[in-house]
This record gives sequence, structure tokens and C-alpha cells, in this order.
Amino acid sequence: MTTFDPKRYHRIAVEEAFMIPEIAQLDSSRVPGRSESSPRRSYIMKSLLEMGDERIKAMDEDGIAMQVCLVAGIGLQDIDPVKGNELAALANDRLAEMARKYPTRIAGLAGFAPRDPGRAAQEIERAVKKLGLKGGIVNSHSLGEYLDDKKFWPIFETLQALDVPLYIHPRDPSPQMIKPFEVFGFKVGWSWAAEVGTHIVRLIGNGVFDQFPRLKIVIGHMGEGLPFFVDRMDNRYFWEHEMAALPPRLKRKPSDYIRDNIVVTTSGMNYSAPLLLTIQTLGIDNVLFAADYPFETVRDSVEAIDNLAIADRDKEKIYSLNAKRVFKL
Repeated sequence: MTTFDPKRYHRIAVEEAFMIPEIAQLDSSRVPGRSESSPRRSYIMKSLLEMGDERIKAMDEDGIAMQVCLVAGIGLQDIDPVKGNELAALANDRLAEMARKYPTRIAGLAGFAPRDPGRAAQEIERAVKKLGLKGGIVNSHSLGEYLDDKKFWPIFETLQALDVPLYIHPRDPSPQMIKPFEVFGFKVGWSWAAEVGTHIVRLIGNGVFDQFPRLKIVIGHMGEGLPFFVDRMDNRYFWEHEMAALPPRLKRKPSDYIRDNIVVTTSGMNYSAPLLLTIQTLGIDNVLFAADYPFETVRDSVEAIDNLAIADRDKEKIYSLNAKRVFKL
């Protein structure tokens, strides 16, 4: 066990949430829990809305050199898409202001409302080209619709043309799948992983990465379970086609897309055994550090990576080098 040293590594945390008051008013579901006035909820909401010196102070205390910030705005995806993209643009403008104020400490991804794909693509392009944001952020499905539907593909076309990644963050399962997951205390820890993992499988299985081979998707929580299923997905993919006497539709194995088009972060899953397996399965270059501020205890996340039994050079890749490459920091 090493002693915590905030300056030992240059740590870039890449799934760090923020919110603006205009979104907070419509997005109370973002923070799970039954009590609207619990101390934990109050702390999280206060931290989400903090976009100035107090956020930087918290980063300093936890040894975080830079945050890549994501707007916590699930509600953007469910309201009228015109209003949703207007709110996303407002959040993107304020995030860009924060990044200009703290250029070595804050970077960010662009929020958008996918239900108007053309306008969403335009907002991503504006946020990247004019505001200097580093990619896009979406909270998985929008009213039960997933991005493998071809009507959403202008978003992928724009991301690939800009050569920036899309972060897919979890949310509650879609209306058509949520019922079996409604076990209080397990929604975030179990159903969110299944929801995003399913989203990625849909993108792979319905040909998104064959159409957009340079597209990069970032997912958190140690890959939402996908690294632990790559061999079985390959095996059963071909088995199902053989059973149906059909030729495979994909150009490559499912695991090839996971390794080449998906990047995973450690957010909320900083445990040595799954992290080491993920590194072994996906490769060290596909693993990024995330603390999931303010939903997790950042110091615990830092100490877990600091104490991991891998070489310092590999820790540097997880902490910063991979993030600099993926997000062009």
C-alpha cells in the first residue's frame, strides 16, 4: 500500500459530471434515491452545479490534474428536441467558458438531444469546432430509442468526420425493459450496466461500426460488463447464425469491434481483479481513468489505481496518456 501523493501522477478523470440550473430543474431523476432532501443528494446537486474555484479545490485535494466534464442531463433526451438542444447548447457554452477559465484543468464533451438527429449533429459540430469541446455525451436511449436506428446515424457521421469520440453514459433501462430491474438498491449498480452494454451490442450487431469504422465510443464502469463476455459473444454470434443457416452479417467478429471501436473507463469500478482482467482483455491502451465525480469518492478511485500491481508506465497510460490520445487534450 502506497501513501497518497496528489502529485505523483498527472491524473485526468474523464467522466466527471456537471449541471446547469436550467437542466437541474427538469432532471431530478439524474440523482437516484427516494428522498429529495437527503444529505447525499444535497451534496451531489451542489457539486454538480459548482463550475468554478470550489470544483478546482476539490480536484486539488483529490490529486486530479484535469477533469473531462459531462453534462448530467438525461432530461434533455426526453423533452421536446428543439428545447433539448437549446438547453444542451446553453450547457455547452457554459462548459466552454469554464474550460477557457481553467484551460489546463477543465475540458468537456458536448451535450445534445438525439431525437432531432440533424440538429444534434449541428450542435456537436458547433461545440467541437467553435467551442473547443472534445466529443459528445449522450445518456444512452432516448424514450426507449437507441442509436443503432439509422435515423440517428447523422450523429455518428458527424462524430467520425470530426474525429472525436462519443461517451455513452447509462440511465434507467428503457420503458420496454425496465420492469424486471425495479429492485430498490440495485438500479444503478446492475441495471445501468445492462442497459449500456445492451446499447453497445445493438450498435455492433446492427452494423454501426461497419458503416463508421473510425468511430470511437467511450463507456464507463469498466466497460459495463462487456470485457467479461467477449469470447462468449463471438462464439454465440456465429453459433446463432449457424443454427439459422444464415451467413454472418458483420464484417468482423463482435470482439474486434469492442477492441477497436470501444474505449472503457474505470468510473466506479476501481477494483483490481476486474481492472486487471479488462486490461488483459482489451489492452492497456483502451482503459482510461475516471472518478465519476461527484457520485463516487474520488480519493478511493485514485488510491485504487495508485496501488494497482502494474508498471508505472501503464498507470500513466490509464491516468493520462490514453485520455490525451482519445480526447486530443
